[in-house]
Amino acid sequence: MSYNEPPPNPYGNQPQGGGYGQPQPGPPQQGGYGQPPQQGGYGQPQAQPGYGYPQQAPPPTPPYGGQAPQQPAYGQQPGYGQQPPYGQIPQQPGYGYPQPPQGGNGKRNGLIIGIVVAVIAVGAGVYFATSGGSGNSSSLHDDGKKYTLTTPDTVAGEYQKNDDFSDDSAFEDDNITKLEALGVSSPKQAGAGYLKGDESSGNVLDFGGVHGTVKDPAKALDGTFEMLDKGTQEDAEKGTKVEVVGSPQTVHPTGMKTDALMKCQRVNETEVDSGQTITIHTTVCVWADYSTVGYIIPIDLASAISGGGTAPALNDAANLTAKVRNDVEVPA
Repeated sequence: MSYNEPPPNPYGNQPQGGGYGQPQPGPPQQGGYGQPPQQGGYGQPQAQPGYGYPQQAPPPTPPYGGQAPQQPAYGQQPGYGQQPPYGQIPQQPGYGYPQPPQGGNGKRNGLIIGIVVAVIAVGAGVYFATSGGSGNSSSLHDDGKKYTLTTPDTVAGEYQKNDDFSDDSAFEDDNITKLEALGVSSPKQAGAGYLKGDESSGNVLDFGGVHGTVKDPAKALDGTFEMLDKGTQEDAEKGTKVEVVGSPQTVHPTGMKTDALMKCQRVNETEVDSGQTITIHTTVCVWADYSTVGYIIPIDLASAISGGGTAPALNDAANLTAKVRNDVEVPA
């Protein structure tokens, strides 16, 4: 064999590519058993794999005038929405590289919801840390009827009951004992959380209260606010800052009958969670009559999530409370 001659082909003679006008070689041959398929040159159809090799799906047809999709080089990540080449394992970020960031808004919204629930819980334990009161119920009309508190599916026309914003109890046990000391006989609790709109930009309303026999509504009403400052100091030791603004104000909301008294007070609560400081501004309103003592805590979620906003105006919160009272208080 001459050194200028090509070595013999072990698989037999293959047709040589002819010059201009000569017939072109046929498609590539199938590989033998266990052999990988031979790939044709540019423009040649792809060979079928031999017996024992998995079939491969044909590549997608590119749009008219477009180019066929390119496979990423070995070790490169495929682009967003692309699958890695057949048989390759998707690449993960190397050690020491951060994972792709999660949605920030969703995380903050989750924190806000958790903190709102915490505010509601604080309402049961701090806002209503009752002590002795010195009110006067002489001007209050007693119609002689008995009422109980309920938790309907809808209150104030637009607020729907929502378990995500409900606390386990309207009052803590020690506060129930204090209410009894204030002249509330056989108190039974009722309460629920309500939402108007969605959880990212809606309004939360927490309602809670007791029904029984209230000997002196004014005394019970004043008692729910007098220990507020002491309660906030105790809560500050747990990492939560609760700031009461001013003093409780007597209000006379539209639609409230003369058989109840009501007071409202602004409260700011600041929580630090996962390195984020979030302050929620609210206005707590409490009413008392001869059968019930109840409260609401309204919270604007959109303002809380954006980090701005102010507490609801006293009159607005009072009018909302009067509507809620009309819906939750029913004849016994």
